Amino acid sequence: MTERRDPPRRSDWQSRGAVGGQMEEARVYIDRMRGRPSGEAIPKLIELMQDESWYLRERAGDALASFGEEAAPAVEELLRGGLWYTRAAALRVLGKIAAPRSLCLLLDMVTNSNRTIAEYSARALIGYCRSDRSLAVAKVLHGRGTTFRAEFLARLLRIDPGSEARLRRLIDASAFMGPEGALDAADERRLAESVSDRSWGIDWGRLDATEPLPEPPENLVRYLRGSVEP
Repeated sequence: MTERRDPPRRSDWQSRGAVGGQMEEARVYIDRMRGRPSGEAIPKLIELMQDESWYLRERAGDALASFGEEAAPAVEELLRGGLWYTRAAALRVLGKIAAPRSLCLLLDMVTNSNRTIAEYSARALIGYCRSDRSLAVAKVLHGRGTTFRAEFLARLLRIDPGSEARLRRLIDASAFMGPEGALDAADERRLAESVSDRSWGIDWGRLDATEPLPEPPENLVRYLRGSVEP
């Protein structure tokens, strides 16, 4: 397949021959984008994220995730419009990238009226928990209050009970959480950007073990108000 400035949409592929051959052509095209400069590849892959083919969206999403945080702003834009399946695909990619800048945006979507979008948001946040940001996720949930937190945890319990138990353990750890409902938008952004699980002695993979959590030097609210970093 020769390169085009704008990648073909699904309808273009369908008009040119057998579907199986088109999908293989598309796979080769997407894989080639992984080796191209990000400024060229990311916009083309973003176009494919809007295709009606689940296969193309998933392949393009995996390729976008390979560019890491550099791809996050463009993927975020897909959440601000478009069809539900494009937004769901974008959430999947953002969960794989786990860019701190996207964390609060994903949390804003966990109460979305579209059940698929809400569930993909929850799954994406599990990606953050696995990528050194479980403590930040827990504290933002803690700070947003009982109703918001309960709705999220109930959804997470349905789709991933193990992750729900780990996250609940952090939320219930008052030594880390501090007072409830004490965060503004700037605090949430700081949490996402600066609170690393490793620096606070948290290991997501061991939160279901019986050993006690480490004792933090201060709670996260005091940390955000300017106390000495751990």
